[in-house]
Amino acid sequence: MDKKRITELVRLLPVEAAIFSPDRRPGTAAPRFAECLASALNDPAFGYKFVAEYVGRGESLPAAVYEPWLRQAYFYYNGTDAPPHPVIVGVEQLVQPACESSRNILNALLVCRDIAYEKIAECLGLDEEVVCVYEQLHFNVRDRADDKTYIARLVFPDGRFGSLKPDGTEAMSVATRLLMAGHLSGADEVLWLAGLNTAQKSPPSAEQALKNFEGALLENAVQLARSGALNSKSAPGIAHGKSLLVAKRSREAANSPAPFDPTTDYMSVGKSILLSMPKSQAEADEEMAAAKARLQKKMAKLREEGVKFGEESE
Repeated sequence: MDKKRITELVRLLPVEAAIFSPDRRPGTAAPRFAECLASALNDPAFGYKFVAEYVGRGESLPAAVYEPWLRQAYFYYNGTDAPPHPVIVGVEQLVQPACESSRNILNALLVCRDIAYEKIAECLGLDEEVVCVYEQLHFNVRDRADDKTYIARLVFPDGRFGSLKPDGTEAMSVATRLLMAGHLSGADEVLWLAGLNTAQKSPPSAEQALKNFEGALLENAVQLARSGALNSKSAPGIAHGKSLLVAKRSREAANSPAPFDPTTDYMSVGKSILLSMPKSQAEADEEMAAAKARLQKKMAKLREEGVKFGEESE
């Protein structure tokens, strides 16, 4: 259901409906319409809760509710569906605790933009209609795929900060990790992480694999820096970024055809340490002293070979 249809359904319910304020005590003020609408638009299981509200109140669904899955679910839950509709039975199975693993994978695949209902059903061994109705009732994302704020809240409830913290992903649930994988990398990544895709892609060459790994480290370091962790002592990603930066500077100096210039070389490495990736003052002083010692040693060796610097050459 899209935002327009959800808004229409919210208008069919009274503001005192339990779906909007389940903990409201009798006699307290009911939420305003804006509060009810905000709750419904940010709840992926609004479809199920809408049906459950009418079942709990012992009321029939309004004639304005034309969706077949909402009516099928209503007849199933109020006990007037005999025999029970097989699709709703399949959906009900998916929300049981015993199906948590399958449900996590299904939710992650539904977030992906590169896989259709039919393929999801095939991968999970489900009926396609079960997948469609489950999505509408319990994890409404397909009609909201272009609502970036809504999808981001489901995938990154705390933004990206959780994944940027040291060991942050270790505290994340499997469900959240799979949602992130689906949103960022697509269905193949979800299926591989879930163990459902055993097909192996041709591995990259060692050189390409190293380049990919280096790129991932640098991207992580940049994200950490942008999120305010540049001076954090507990951000290993920043340390990795510093190491790669210094290594790059060293390779550039080694491959440069220009003659050795102690001032330029000294300042390029020093600035990369002190300006590009700042450390604590004590650490910065220690690294600067070490760099200066290496420079003096190199200059002494060059003097032995007859090279003169500054006034020495006059």
